[in-house]
Amino acid sequence: MTDSPDPAPGIEPTRGPRLFTEAQAKAFLGLILAGAALERVLDRGLADEHGIGLHQFEVLLFLATTSDDHKLPMTELRRRTPLSQSRVSRVVSGLEAEGLVRREIDPTDSRAVNVVLTPQGMATYEAAQPRHHRDVEENLVSILTDVEIRQLATITAKLLDTQLGQR
Repeated sequence: MTDSPDPAPGIEPTRGPRLFTEAQAKAFLGLILAGAALERVLDRGLADEHGIGLHQFEVLLFLATTSDDHKLPMTELRRRTPLSQSRVSRVVSGLEAEGLVRREIDPTDSRAVNVVLTPQGMATYEAAQPRHHRDVEENLVSILTDVEIRQLATITAKLLDTQLGQR
């Protein structure tokens, strides 16, 4: 006696519909899992050594490097970061509570809010930068060849160009 009946002739049993090829599934899951694993490692390193998380570092990075006055409108910060609108607001609130950024009303538009990097925020960013760079080097750059780095850059740029066009 068998545990399950034989399938009808010519019909292969499946575990549900197959919407992805094996290669597509591996590519998708690999991208998601690798990105999440890298994010965890980078977050942990910054938190352990500097008391800030990766998302906080990203906001400090954008403020430190994208404008001469280290200030961005909140709407621009939301557009540039990979975080949701509510997540950016929470991260900025946390940074503000730590004295690393401040919010100020835009003098040209009283409805707009600018996020400004404070001197303490710049010092935190500058202190955290070597650890972040070391962790990226150790957990990404040193693992891939120069050719693979260029391929990854091309692939991610293509994906981001498509996704940013849909925002």
